[in-house]
Amino acid sequence: MSDALSAAEAAIAAARAAPLSARRAMLAALTLDAAADALAAGGDVLAVRAELAETSEALRLVFALCAMRPDGPRLVTEAVAVPLGDYGTLSLEDFMVSLYNGHSVQRVRIADGEARSDVHAVLAEGLQFLHRRPPG
Repeated sequence: MSDALSAAEAAIAAARAAPLSARRAMLAALTLDAAADALAAGGDVLAVRAELAETSEALRLVFALCAMRPDGPRLVTEAVAVPLGDYGTLSLEDFMVSLYNGHSVQRVRIADGEARSDVHAVLAEGLQFLHRRPPG
């Protein structure tokens, strides 16, 4: 299990380092999906995945994204408004972009119907959940 989690950590870090790369975000999601499968350790993979999806909204979303169903969640790159109070948290690059784009920045998000989630936050939450889950 530690190899699978290590691979997921590396893929998620690589996606974070290229925050506008939908390709790296998808690779990170697929690697996290595979790490969840490793929890089954030769047992009932589908039962483990169902239990994980029930107890973690982030993993439910990752599993649905990785299923790549035509009507399922997908990655989109969209402009996201930045409230003035959050400007202190922006990188210099995002700050400059937001000044010229009406206080908005581009973000890779998971689109699930009308709902939107920041892909990097979802991946980080899913990884933390797997780290906290006892093996077996």
